[in-house]
Amino acid sequence: MEYSDLPWPKKGEKLFKETGSYYEHAHFAWGNWETQFVGYTDGYKDSADELIEQAISSGEIQKLDTFVFPICFLYRQYLELEMKGLYLKYSEDSSDEKGKTIKAVNHSLLKIWNKIKEILTENADETEKQSIDIVEEYITEFHHYDQSSFSFRYPIDKELKLQFGSEMRLDLSNLKDRMNELQNFFDGSEGALSEIKSVKHEMSTYFSE
Repeated sequence: MEYSDLPWPKKGEKLFKETGSYYEHAHFAWGNWETQFVGYTDGYKDSADELIEQAISSGEIQKLDTFVFPICFLYRQYLELEMKGLYLKYSEDSSDEKGKTIKAVNHSLLKIWNKIKEILTENADETEKQSIDIVEEYITEFHHYDQSSFSFRYPIDKELKLQFGSEMRLDLSNLKDRMNELQNFFDGSEGALSEIKSVKHEMSTYFSE
């Protein structure tokens, strides 16, 4: 192939622009913060799922061995935003306290988990507490492999050391199954917390009249 046949950056073109074709548009930055959190979390989770399906169905080792990095990063982003969204929506901390907490936990999955664990266990029965403990094991494991959201974004750390110093193997189908379990857990928790919040609001309104 001649170099002249390759797609090449063109003067005057833009990366971010709109199109007249509705089904080539991506709509984002609409709705309130809760709506936008859903857009981000769904986008990261669904994209990781799609990448796993593509990598496995391709039968190509090269895709399996390279797609793994965006897959794990996208799943990690999903978890981080899912938990931060639950904290911001259902914690009874003040706005100032929430801002300080988000800064303090930074990108640590374990730190933000510990904040929402307090909320989840407040009204949980014994069976629900068992599920919370299992989820904590999942979160702790992911945290072990990527403590600050850099391990699957860069091959080296700030000291130029390899993120992973020895060869590893990862069952992508298993990862997808476990992440689906986490999604079901968080979706269920969202529903339960929403109901509790609604009941508290109704009681507060009733007794204030």
